[in-house]
Order: sequence, then structure tokens, then C-alpha cells
Amino acid sequence: MAEPTTIICVCHDVTEKDLLDAFAAGHTHPETLKRATGCFMGPCQGRYCAPGFAEVYERLAGVAPVRPVLRPPLGVVRMGQLAGEGS
Repeated sequence: MAEPTTIICVCHDVTEKDLLDAFAAGHTHPETLKRATGCFMGPCQGRYCAPGFAEVYERLAGVAPVRPVLRPPLGVVRMGQLAGEGS
């Protein structure tokens, strides 16, 4: 069992305590827990947080989670487009 201060998601600094709090708040499905905490949404897309997330989720829910849906970025957005250039 990891300590509550164990970092699960390095990209978004999500700790085990963050997962515990979100689960206690009612985010009991892996997908809603992912969205509530930001796990799997960093640059690593879950490559580093998946094992820790799965361990904590299995301990809390009593079942192994189905890996949450990972959605790649839609495409490249140039900084000029965000600034309104060329519109």
C-alpha cells in the first residue's frame, strides 16, 4: 500500500490522496476518476500513472479497472491561429 503522499501522476502532480478524495466524492468509475484528477491527461498519456492508478483503484473498488479511454490531440494548432492571425 502506497502512502497518501505518493505521486501517482507526475505530469499533473496527482497524489494517492487526490485519488482517494475524488473516489470518496463519488467518482467511482475509472473514467470519471480520471477526469476528476487529471490522471492519463498529461504528456505521457498514462504511460507512467497507469500502474499506480490501477493499484489504488483496485484497492478502493475491489475490481481491476478497465484502462480509461485515451484520446490523442485532434491535431496541430499553430500559435498564430490562437492569436487570431489569418482569420
